[in-house]
Amino acid sequence: MVVSGSDKAFQVRPLLEMIEQELVGAYFESNGFFVRQLNEPASTEGKRKLDPLPVLSVMNPRSPGNQLSAETRLFTGDLVKIKTALVGVLGWSNSTFSSADLNSDARQTKFFSQQVDAIRVSECFDSVGRKLESGFEAFLKLLVVPCLPSNNERSKKVLDRLKSFQVDGVITLKSIMENLLRQTLPSRNIERREVFNLLRLIKAYGLSKDPQTEMFEESV
Repeated sequence: MVVSGSDKAFQVRPLLEMIEQELVGAYFESNGFFVRQLNEPASTEGKRKLDPLPVLSVMNPRSPGNQLSAETRLFTGDLVKIKTALVGVLGWSNSTFSSADLNSDARQTKFFSQQVDAIRVSECFDSVGRKLESGFEAFLKLLVVPCLPSNNERSKKVLDRLKSFQVDGVITLKSIMENLLRQTLPSRNIERREVFNLLRLIKAYGLSKDPQTEMFEESV
């Protein structure tokens, strides 16, 4: 049987979404959080409706409370200021993001204007938040995104727009992967998350070097 290109894309999407969720879950777990998957969103039909986003609940038992500053852009160093949060994952699998967008600030700005609106954010956090157990009443709303524009003005415009939808913090998938790669040792097998063992193999074969801190762009 010959599988068409569209059928292949349909089959790959759930796998890619699972990998993205595993990366995000491993990131928070490795930084001291308890993590739980809250929903299994299904793709919606039609061009006008955006797919619902997968949501994780995270809780840091060592943090006294949510103490984020006014800055919307978050880095790994900010995680100590988070006690409880819902984390929505806007990734490559549930959006139109592509490799062509990675190096174009203009394309990234357009991507956010088309892929994130008040309804999608509300569906992501508010509907899920109403079902949470006691103790999550004061949860933060965090959004993982593929990347942000490198230009400060464009990045601020995107972040301000997300903040207007009541998003408390934004973390890039790039920052997440850099942090996980730093924690991964080629000689150490980690059983709790398969994604760590995938990263371990990548580093063991010399396919990736430890990322260097980017002084003037992103810091993790």
